[in-house]
Amino acid sequence: MKNIGAGLAWGSACVLMGHGPVAVAADAENAGAEDPRLGAVVVTAVRDSMRTALQIKRDTVEISDSVVAEDIHKLPDYSVAGSLQRITGVQITRDRGDGDRVVVRGLSQVETLLNGREIFSVNDAEDYGRSLNFAAVPSDLVSRIDVYKSASADHLDGGVGGTIDLRTHRPFDFAGHKVSVTAQGLHGDLAEQVGPKLSVLLSDRWQSAGWGEFGVLLNVFQQKRYYREDKKDTGAPLARTDIVPVRTVFVNGGTSEYVNLGDREHSGGNLVMQWRPVDNLELYAEASYFDFKTTEDTHQLNVVVDGSTSFVPGSAVLFPGTDDLQSITWTNAALSQLSFIRDTLDRTQQAAVGGSWTGKSASVRADLSYTKSINRLVFFGPFLSGTVAQFSQDMSGSVPSTSVSGTDLSDPATYTGATVGFANRPFAGELFAAQLDAEYFPDDSVIESWSAGVRHARRRGTNAPGQIGDFPAAGLSVPGAAALGLVGAPSYDNYLRGEGGASIDNYLVSNLDGARDIATYREAFGITSSIATQGNPLSLWTIDEVSTALYTKASFVGRTLPIDGNAGLRVVHTRESVDGYRSVPAAGGIAPVRVDSTSVDYLPSLNLRYELDPGLYLRAAASKTMTRPKLSQLSPSTTLFQNIVTPALSSGSGGNPDLEPVRANNLDIAVEKYIDAHSAVHVTAFWKRVRGFVTSVSAAEVHDGVTYQVTRPQNAGTGHIRGIEVGYQQFFDFLPGKWRGLGIQANYTYVDSGSTSIIVGQTVPLQNLSKHSANLVGIYERSRYSMRVAYNWRDDYLSGVTNVVGVGAVPVMTQAYGWLDASFRYRLDDRLTLAIEATNLLKTRRDANYDSRTRPRRSETNDAQVGVALTLAF
Repeated sequence: MKNIGAGLAWGSACVLMGHGPVAVAADAENAGAEDPRLGAVVVTAVRDSMRTALQIKRDTVEISDSVVAEDIHKLPDYSVAGSLQRITGVQITRDRGDGDRVVVRGLSQVETLLNGREIFSVNDAEDYGRSLNFAAVPSDLVSRIDVYKSASADHLDGGVGGTIDLRTHRPFDFAGHKVSVTAQGLHGDLAEQVGPKLSVLLSDRWQSAGWGEFGVLLNVFQQKRYYREDKKDTGAPLARTDIVPVRTVFVNGGTSEYVNLGDREHSGGNLVMQWRPVDNLELYAEASYFDFKTTEDTHQLNVVVDGSTSFVPGSAVLFPGTDDLQSITWTNAALSQLSFIRDTLDRTQQAAVGGSWTGKSASVRADLSYTKSINRLVFFGPFLSGTVAQFSQDMSGSVPSTSVSGTDLSDPATYTGATVGFANRPFAGELFAAQLDAEYFPDDSVIESWSAGVRHARRRGTNAPGQIGDFPAAGLSVPGAAALGLVGAPSYDNYLRGEGGASIDNYLVSNLDGARDIATYREAFGITSSIATQGNPLSLWTIDEVSTALYTKASFVGRTLPIDGNAGLRVVHTRESVDGYRSVPAAGGIAPVRVDSTSVDYLPSLNLRYELDPGLYLRAAASKTMTRPKLSQLSPSTTLFQNIVTPALSSGSGGNPDLEPVRANNLDIAVEKYIDAHSAVHVTAFWKRVRGFVTSVSAAEVHDGVTYQVTRPQNAGTGHIRGIEVGYQQFFDFLPGKWRGLGIQANYTYVDSGSTSIIVGQTVPLQNLSKHSANLVGIYERSRYSMRVAYNWRDDYLSGVTNVVGVGAVPVMTQAYGWLDASFRYRLDDRLTLAIEATNLLKTRRDANYDSRTRPRRSETNDAQVGVALTLAF
């Protein structure tokens, strides 16, 4: 078995051969040379990035935080989401080891920008078509991240939680020409493979007689990361009255044990051209793209326990003092083995042109942009079924123990049936936006500037040609498939790194080597029917949205008091047109439907900053904000799942075109003390009252004569979010000798939240929000080398709600966990930098339960990764 050491050796060899790893070299403008004077403080990349981020926070009137890249191609953390989680009030969730969803102060409804303009992804994550999938953004392309927690009238509407602005490099950022090339090899301990990465930045600026100054920058990125993700799920609790006499016992609904094996290919780039014909006029054109492709094989074994599964008499043991089952041996339990490919493509592209003019007492800015995003998911593979003689569960350990006896899972004859499933789900969206801003600077006035602007945007989202599903029975038996090599033993081991109790092994899986040739693979399993090219019309939808926003803002400064700030109003008019299909039971068919709606939102904002003492600031902010529902929630379409065996369990899901935006009133108060250029402490208290939280409600609906329990979103009542953020950073320059290179960043966030729940009579915390979270980052930077160790911890949080027949709605709670990353960088000379980066050093296992540790839900683990990198910059 390969190990991390082997990966490092391979990466180092690649560096020596000129093919491998790399991290960013110190920019000549940012990194100081080694000072020959003993004990001198040298300002280098990490220290300088912290200083710049702190200066941005200090200078910004709104309450905000920033992350600044240490060098070209080098955010402080491995990913954009990884860097964001270091900011107070920001929490992330992970998928396949990557940070993807971002929550700011408890809300996922965050406005995402690229260089100040809206950008989005149409994936199936939390906010379809409204926010960017941060896992899709190559961190090497980002020079700076600004997180605005209080609103201003000139900020784009749409961020109830806040606004995140990703900034990329521009040619006028550099004094002259700049070249940076970074190569890296990244090894995962579970995937046991090394993936390459290459980043290249080329930039130059020059004067042309009579034409002014020109600048061109090209930044491109390519990476392939191999990963493995192990998960062990325990079924939702079921109420049984036959386990213990005269007692209702809650039993676990079986087990699902699976391994995701795959790779993720990131590619991206941006091209920027700037032209400054005269000193006060600048024009630009730029284009950016992010491609995020996942190629994944999943092998999953399920043993299903339901309300009628028999058991060995006397084998049941309950957790002491509860009605929850601790261990039992079931008999004749249903078995299924699923092997399938799950490939996704997430692509976002943006092009923009614009310019700015600055006069003696006024300035004007204009921007025109077009954004396009697509997402594709292909799911395909065999499902094998059977029965196991005995299935034992023991929930007493940190990970449930499971085993099968009396049945040989490696024998093809154990599996009595096979189905080959296929699903294809497309999403697409586009946005055209035009913005014009003007600012006037009056002379000798308490008003520093008056600004006003207009933005017009047209957005479209669609899932045409709809979700396609096809699940025919295979014409080939499982023994026949095994004889052809289509079924065999799994190629992985060390499931969940051997943690917890026993897990089921030695079972058959399908060979997916040829599964991406779908037609040929289906034929091999004896399936000759063709796959539909169009989804059920009931699932189709197209949404057109037109919004026009006007704003005015006054920025002011006190004449006799050290106070400044801004006050403004943003007015947004939105028109939605939703097209789809609905079932018409009386006519025995379906019919097209179109729903039109309009809304007007008035969004006032106020930001104040008072300097109590040199370097000591008191801030206050108040605003109203709003976020429109995600596009898929607005669709009138319905996806139905008919249960032929048990018709009462037929279900469905759909949208609701009558949804209102989520709206919030916000109040913030902050105290900030800036000790020196690199050191500060700050405390912020915040409060939000949110109206119109979207929750899911189920109701019976009749489609084609069949009754389905259909879940649709609807606006709920009000909710609250309140909390406090504490942050501190400092370099200990007062320490003697080489100890002066030590620095620290630490922060803590407390958030209390509550919203209306589908759990009747309960107010629950917001989903994916921990009440407590903290970061601790240790830094040492001296002369040519720097080290950084970063630990992130978050408390328990609500990660979902499951509806269970006979039990009702049950919350799913993910348990507290910590995540440790580290990096080491050594500047070989003025042009070359060697870096070693590691993520998930603790090999964290994340656990979840059904609101009680006696009801386990999931255990999952991801790769610990180590990368070796080399950067050439000049």
